[in-house]
Amino acid sequence: MKRGLVWFTEDLRVDDNETLLKAIEENDEIVPVFFLKTFSDQLQFTIPRRGMAREKFIRDSLLNLQKKFNELGGTLLVVEGTPNVELPRLCVKYQIRKVYTKKQVGSEEKTLQSEIKQQLLKLGVDFETYSTSTLYHPDDLPFSVRDIPMLFTKFRKLTEKESKVRVPFEAPQRIVTPQLEVLPLALKECSTPEWMIGGEDAAQQRLVEFIWESHAIRTYKETRDQLTGLNFSSKCSAWLSQGCISPRRIYSEIKRYEQQVVSNDSTYWLVFELLWRDFFRFSFKKHPKSYFLLNGLGQQALYKQFDPRKFEAWTQGKTSQSLINAGMNELRTTGFISNRMRQILASYWVFGLKQDWRYGAAWFEHCLADYDVASNWGNWAYIAGVGNDNRGGREFNIEKQTQLFDRDGLYREMWLKK
Repeated sequence: MKRGLVWFTEDLRVDDNETLLKAIEENDEIVPVFFLKTFSDQLQFTIPRRGMAREKFIRDSLLNLQKKFNELGGTLLVVEGTPNVELPRLCVKYQIRKVYTKKQVGSEEKTLQSEIKQQLLKLGVDFETYSTSTLYHPDDLPFSVRDIPMLFTKFRKLTEKESKVRVPFEAPQRIVTPQLEVLPLALKECSTPEWMIGGEDAAQQRLVEFIWESHAIRTYKETRDQLTGLNFSSKCSAWLSQGCISPRRIYSEIKRYEQQVVSNDSTYWLVFELLWRDFFRFSFKKHPKSYFLLNGLGQQALYKQFDPRKFEAWTQGKTSQSLINAGMNELRTTGFISNRMRQILASYWVFGLKQDWRYGAAWFEHCLADYDVASNWGNWAYIAGVGNDNRGGREFNIEKQTQLFDRDGLYREMWLKK
């Protein structure tokens, strides 16, 4: 009896999941497992890493993944403990011959994987990782990871010219697992938006709605900077962050829409955003620790101080700027804000309040349901002028941003009451 263990992390899906398919292909039975306790239980710059919005989204996603497994004949094991303690124990208990999991980009996550690999080698258990979270497979890039361009434009042009996006894998038809004890998974209550339901089914439904039902993708480039509403953007970031849907599946649907309906700047722009996501993930592979340092990729940070009173005012929506207060209220309450508002809030923390940018990034990590280590820290470093940019950061004029994106005051009216 060949038996493999699939360690799920930010890949909570059965569709286009090479890790899962390889395990099924090479074994008679698999033990799929997710560990609830990770680095999210620790502090980042004195700030709890995982807030209620992300906790709720993850648990929603796990319940849906359990449902998907049940439909295919298997079971998903959700473990309360930490992987470095529980994974070796499970390997012994279920006589595992090999562990399968996705490759990580964060420095701490990569270190954890390395430590566990060494533990498993002592048990005679193989450990293999797969790249499942990017649009382009790293093996298909026109450069090695150590030669990733510093600037996004060069990365995009070379990649688009010389690389191809692989065809997504189809979901398995059947999953065979041993009898596993499934513990009840407690749900968390949080005031997330109505549309933000974790899980693969919700992700696929949202993709259909945005592309095929509303045809909102046709005008995405023109609407993407709006602050409120559902279809001004795809809203796929949360599902991407937990791997409920793959970038390649989104890409394949965009291409199908372009072939059957229309191809324009807006349909391309959603691919453009997926490329930005790839860029940060690959850059993290090249600089696994630098994005968490004050000076980032080697530039000089303008501000290194941290004032707890300013942090309190910023996070609680009590600054002198009404647009900032509204945005921080939405973020704190729902775990989500538009991309434009994220840039405005980050710029104000760094340049308006003249503070260490990393505390802002850590607060976003705590609040955002769609937190992704590479996108969050990469974008914050970019705004602060210590990341993948050669223009010294992004300082926004708050009054101008208010006139451009909330001239009628409806957004502020909605969130200043909170």
